[in-house]
Amino acid sequence: SLASMEDTWIRLFSQNGGRYDEPKLVLYEGVVDSACGMGQSAMGPFYCPGDRKIYLDLSFFRELEQRFGAAGDFGAAYVIAHEVGHHVQNLLGVSEKVRRTRGALSEKDANALSVRVELQADCFAGVWGHHAGKTSQIIEPGDFEEGLAAASAIGDDRLQHMAAGRVQPESWTHGSSDQRTLWLRKGLQSGDPNACDTF
Repeated sequence: SLASMEDTWIRLFSQNGGRYDEPKLVLYEGVVDSACGMGQSAMGPFYCPGDRKIYLDLSFFRELEQRFGAAGDFGAAYVIAHEVGHHVQNLLGVSEKVRRTRGALSEKDANALSVRVELQADCFAGVWGHHAGKTSQIIEPGDFEEGLAAASAIGDDRLQHMAAGRVQPESWTHGSSDQRTLWLRKGLQSGDPNACDTF
């Protein structure tokens, strides 16, 4: 999946006169040291712009299937593609603009900005899925539905309801299940990074 993601983004950046520098992938369980600080399994997969690495906690993928009911290989590929989407944001300068803006915002507004960042990464994941479906043999019937189910399973509203029995939209950082599936679907249908403007 990662090789397919790299091929897609190399091609898309090249078509727009840019250059895609591939991220490094780090697999871990438990804890990991990154340029962004210590990562823990409780955080799940994350991207660190400081070292341009994607950190994938292997236990998260078991939890995605067992706890959240999001089975299937494309669900896992969507999670990786989402983290690659953060790398794309870093290369495009989105991450730096957001970092500069976030410091001047209230916690509620900073969370709302974070949601926009995460939804764009979901859309970028869909952009990869769109192109992978056309250019490679890794997409099978039902895969996109698996990805949409995974996006829905890890929406902030669903996670909050599972953890505390109530939902607090002002504290969301990734978006609701509906928002996450909407933006993933937008990328899957369009295949166009320009359709991913969540700002």
